[in-house]
Amino acid sequence: MKRLFTLNTISKKLQFILMSVAVISTLVVTLIFSAFELSSAKKEQIESLQSLSQMLSPNITAAILFDDQDAIQELINPILLRSDVLSVSVTSAEGAVLAQALSQSPSVILIDRDLHNITQVITPLTLDNQHYGELQISVDDSLLIERVTFYGQFIVLILLSSFVASFFLSLFLRRKFLSPMLYLAKISQKITKSQDYSLRAQVQSQDEIGQLTTCFNSMLENIEQRESSLESEVQLRTKELENANIQLHEYAYQDGLTLLPNRRFFYEKLQSLIDTDDMVFALIFIDLDGFKEVNDSLGHEYGDLLLHQVANRLRGCVRDHDTVARLGGDEFTLILEDVSDLKHAATIAEKVKSSLMQCISIKEVQVNVTGSIGLTFYPGDGQNVEELVKHADQAMYLSKSKGRNRYEFFSHAIEEQAIEKRRLIEEIRIALKLGQFVLFYQPIFDQCGINATKAEALIRWNHPQRGLIGPNEFIPVAEENGLIEDIGNWVRGQAIEDAAYFYQLSGKKMQVSVNTSPLQIDHDGLWVDEWILACNKHDLPRDTMIIEVTENTLMDPDSPVQQQMQRLNHYGIDIAIDDFGVGYSSLAYLQRLDIDILKIDRSFIKHMDTNESSIALVRAIITMAHNLKVKVVAEGVETEGQHQLLKQLSCDYLQGYLFAKPMPSKDFIDQYVTPTLLVTE
Repeated sequence: MKRLFTLNTISKKLQFILMSVAVISTLVVTLIFSAFELSSAKKEQIESLQSLSQMLSPNITAAILFDDQDAIQELINPILLRSDVLSVSVTSAEGAVLAQALSQSPSVILIDRDLHNITQVITPLTLDNQHYGELQISVDDSLLIERVTFYGQFIVLILLSSFVASFFLSLFLRRKFLSPMLYLAKISQKITKSQDYSLRAQVQSQDEIGQLTTCFNSMLENIEQRESSLESEVQLRTKELENANIQLHEYAYQDGLTLLPNRRFFYEKLQSLIDTDDMVFALIFIDLDGFKEVNDSLGHEYGDLLLHQVANRLRGCVRDHDTVARLGGDEFTLILEDVSDLKHAATIAEKVKSSLMQCISIKEVQVNVTGSIGLTFYPGDGQNVEELVKHADQAMYLSKSKGRNRYEFFSHAIEEQAIEKRRLIEEIRIALKLGQFVLFYQPIFDQCGINATKAEALIRWNHPQRGLIGPNEFIPVAEENGLIEDIGNWVRGQAIEDAAYFYQLSGKKMQVSVNTSPLQIDHDGLWVDEWILACNKHDLPRDTMIIEVTENTLMDPDSPVQQQMQRLNHYGIDIAIDDFGVGYSSLAYLQRLDIDILKIDRSFIKHMDTNESSIALVRAIITMAHNLKVKVVAEGVETEGQHQLLKQLSCDYLQGYLFAKPMPSKDFIDQYVTPTLLVTE
């Protein structure tokens, strides 16, 4: 039964459409006509009752004036002669019933219980704009309901007639118009099953179906012709596909830039050698020094050409059966088969280093790069691919950390250092979470070494096992591994909070300087915004805080670091150049930036009392700074002789162990903040 009513063929769909259109159109027309008739009858009934009420209302009003209830009754009784009237009543202005007439029809009994089939016409009784009561006529709608019932039966009859007529009409149309299409579908099905494209369909009509049949036959002819040439075409394509697979295999294992084996080939080659019995080999990792600078200054095209020439040089450093591969970027690897002694491997590494040191000419531009090289051996330094690659990488990074342009052999001490470094990184993260960092403060004195108006905030790590740790042991690791921003944020918050507390205790400004890593300073200025917001939060005077940066940080005149320093300077936060004199940058930034303080590096102060050259350099720095209206702080003052010389040279501020060592904030408050308050009192 379900299959019978499923519209799965064009024949059934056409039959359904014709019958649906006939039935729906008949139903819509009949409903509209019935609604119109019912509405018209209702309107006529109400209008006739309103006319009758208008005719009787003057006489009934007069009878009410004379209080003649019999006359009122006589006037309303004739209204009951209408078969649809159920009741007539006259009420006074106060709502009292003066007269009432009820029909003998059974419908009157239902007036109070069912008002859905009752229509009431109420006419006010007025005379000279004076209201005397109302005439109310209730009529039965049963006649209208009978009309509705009649039209309902009429609609059902018409629907049945339409359904039957459309059914037979659809059967006729289906046979008349669908026979050619059904025939064409049958032929198509037969061709599909037999795969015989020589069959043709007969044209049975001259209309669009006939044109479709002609096109269908034409299509079969084309298919038949193409099928004959398909086999030769398939053979040709198969050959091309085989060639493409060979080329794809080359792409999968070859670096497209240098034509060296790529990372995938390297790892599979390494694994195949490890799987070979009694195999020994040396693995060399090479990372180019200075490649990024070439890429950034000359462009990627020059960088690509440089990599290509480096690949050629590396090929010339090894034997034909050795493997030279490019892992990506500027990283290359060498696999030296049957090499197990340090001397032989060192000879190859030295040859690679010397080859890379030679100047490379790219489009008439002379380029110089070097290589950081790490060496490891199988099976002595690792039993699997992961260990060998990791150890070679560690050896390469060791050579890079020792100054680059050198080679280093892997040792287990390197791995222990790497493990220790990873442990230190994790401990730094824990220290940030548990609040193990503290700030020490080293006072900065005036020329006489008596009054301390400034202090440098110095971070210390209160390690639960190792005790107090200085910044040199963990800050470089934090900078390398992306933790310096979190540490810097903590230092900023704690230093500003302490400076606000110093100000609250003494009522006087104690300038606090904070060392800043250039890695903390972002291009978008968020770091500067956080400094300004933190200072505003504690209502600090704007020049309470001093930001210390090294002079190399300000080397590039277009650097975003300089732009952020200018924003801080405009806000009022002082800028200090730390370790001045040990960098290699141009001094032009001293004019472009409004620098407030220069801090002379301790290496110049250390030999002042024994070396005239050191005195001359310090005198030149102080003179230059004063001409630029910049204050000078001497760092690392440890002897009274150094103090007296700096005093003679008019150095503005002094900092060093001669006067005070870095101390916890509580000791700093007791010695340099609250005593100021006591003296004032």
